[in-house]
Amino acid sequence: MTTKRKTAVAPSTAAEGVNLGNFMDNLRSRMADFTAHPELVEEEMHKVGGNPITLGPRVASSADWAKDQVEAAKNKATKWLERSKRPKKVPSVAALAANAKRIERLNQSLADKSWESAMANVDEDLRLRVIEKGGAAAFSSGIDRHSEKVDAKVKKLQPLVLALAQTLDTMPVGTDSEREAKMIAAKRGMQEIGKKMKGL
Repeated sequence: MTTKRKTAVAPSTAAEGVNLGNFMDNLRSRMADFTAHPELVEEEMHKVGGNPITLGPRVASSADWAKDQVEAAKNKATKWLERSKRPKKVPSVAALAANAKRIERLNQSLADKSWESAMANVDEDLRLRVIEKGGAAAFSSGIDRHSEKVDAKVKKLQPLVLALAQTLDTMPVGTDSEREAKMIAAKRGMQEIGKKMKGL
């Protein structure tokens, strides 16, 4: 007995098109399809066309994406060292200035004021000595050490981004209000991806 595999496109999407009202339902449906059926990701990525040219995949493969992130980060090693040694702002002062955001996101730390205590005791001279000791090579080697972690995260992220891209592609853009709706949908979609990546 064979089991019929789900398609990546929700029936409501194909029949009615996507608007701001049904965007999240369609996005979540497509995300669930891609998560449950990883083989659909490869199929959908390679549904390319175009005349007279052949278009590339809508979203890069997870392997290529992760490799590009690792290589791009490694290529910034020298610039990272230069900017770390000569920051535009004192990191501890800048962090204290962002305290309101910290309070919103890390309510648990308010109980014992651990964050303020840690930032108040930052030794900037020590920070610079540690950076200088490691040099640019420490940055590159750190990226290499974490390449497997990057790859795992991108593999989880890639199908969600593909689901968002495909769902946005089905939305009309003929009028200003439709284009505004698509921009709002894109923002909501990225927020939804953020929740999925956190396991929410």
